[in-house]
Amino acid sequence: MSNMNYTNRNHPGAKMREVSLPRLLLLTLRRWRSMLLAGLILAVLLAGVKVLREYRNRSVSNVAHEEYLANMAVYNASVEAYTNAIERFQTKIDAKQQYFNESLLMQIDPHNESAAIASFVVRTPGLDRADDSDAEPGQTQNAAVINASNVVHAYVDFINSGISYDAIASEQGVSEQNIRELVLITSDQYHFSSVFKVQARSMDMDLSRKILDHIIEEIDKNRDAFRGTLGEYEISVVSRSEENQVDTVLLQQQTDLQNSIATLQKNLQTSQTSLKELIKPSEATGASTKTIIKHGIKYGVVGMAGGIFLMVLLFAIRILMNGRILTDDEINVTYGLRNLMTFPAGAGGREPSSAIDRLVERLVSDAPDMTIAEASDVLLARVENLTAASGWSNIVLAGSLRESLLRSFAEMLQKRAGESGSALTFAVASELDRNASSIRRLRDADACILVEEIGETVYRDAAEEVELVQASGKPILGTVYL
Repeated sequence: MSNMNYTNRNHPGAKMREVSLPRLLLLTLRRWRSMLLAGLILAVLLAGVKVLREYRNRSVSNVAHEEYLANMAVYNASVEAYTNAIERFQTKIDAKQQYFNESLLMQIDPHNESAAIASFVVRTPGLDRADDSDAEPGQTQNAAVINASNVVHAYVDFINSGISYDAIASEQGVSEQNIRELVLITSDQYHFSSVFKVQARSMDMDLSRKILDHIIEEIDKNRDAFRGTLGEYEISVVSRSEENQVDTVLLQQQTDLQNSIATLQKNLQTSQTSLKELIKPSEATGASTKTIIKHGIKYGVVGMAGGIFLMVLLFAIRILMNGRILTDDEINVTYGLRNLMTFPAGAGGREPSSAIDRLVERLVSDAPDMTIAEASDVLLARVENLTAASGWSNIVLAGSLRESLLRSFAEMLQKRAGESGSALTFAVASELDRNASSIRRLRDADACILVEEIGETVYRDAAEEVELVQASGKPILGTVYL
């Protein structure tokens, strides 16, 4: 708990007191109506000035608003462009990365490739006797050579796209395309030729051999079907080998794919950075009615908070400067008195008038959780215990409170005493420093109870009441706080 020391400015000789700052702030809540009113006034003033100023500049602001809308259009277009680019790059990266991870071809070590290789030769009628001298004028080769070359091209297309590799793909648990791209065919694409080479490549020689065997089997099964289109020909395997080789072409393919992924990732990062660095245009102040209202509300909230804060500060300073009692133990500790009871709000006839007042009193009051009637009965019982041995019954209530409040409290206690069968009687002695009747009632009483009000009673006034009672020789049973 934060405490602060202060001395009453009007009574420099008074003892130094410790003040709880949270307690002081709580006491200011009793003036919540004034705080709310001050906040509303300041809120209306600030919001009104702001709205009026922006409304006067509205014609200028409308030009700025048009510029803002144009800048926002550019900004939104840029955001959309960068967002689409990011999605496009990410889609390409995901696709290429998935292909690189799943493709059997990309998993091959190009420096140790298992390859099953077969070379095929095509023979057509008259090919053995073909030479340049037999060519007709305007021709580059004779018909036998052209036919052989056509058969080669037909089989290259057949191996590339006509053969099904589903069975092998199913065994390997991959797609057919994964198997198809393991096959590499080499032929002379620009000159007439009757020879072509087929390579089945993989990481495992058994798989390469199986693919090549499947190709040769499919060629044997379909050679008669091709004769109806291509004419008479013969195709045969002239050589077959299996070897682990260095595949520089595959190495370049893998390198190109990795470089392509890296380039896309760099472009993705560039687009993401550019998107983050885009600065959203600021809307021109007072550019529209909506903006004016929004700024008016903003300044109204600031004004409300500022007004409430100023009133809290004002009431706190007022309490400190007046030296009012903040807790129910300040006088007790100074003069060695006991606290007989701290009453809930309304004990002096001032019942809180609203739910907010009742809530504030529950926060501020140190009273125990009981009703006024219950607190009165407890007080009567304590006084009876304190006076039983001496036989005192005439009790005077003294304090610096106004007489009407003290009298109302005394009447309530007297009523409760009559209902409970107590012999105690209560009189009022207010303003002992200036009221002769109060001094006489104190003289006629058996004992005294000091009654004060937390947050309202001035500490010095209460101290003077205690000193006057002590000077009269009357015993002080204790204190009661309202």
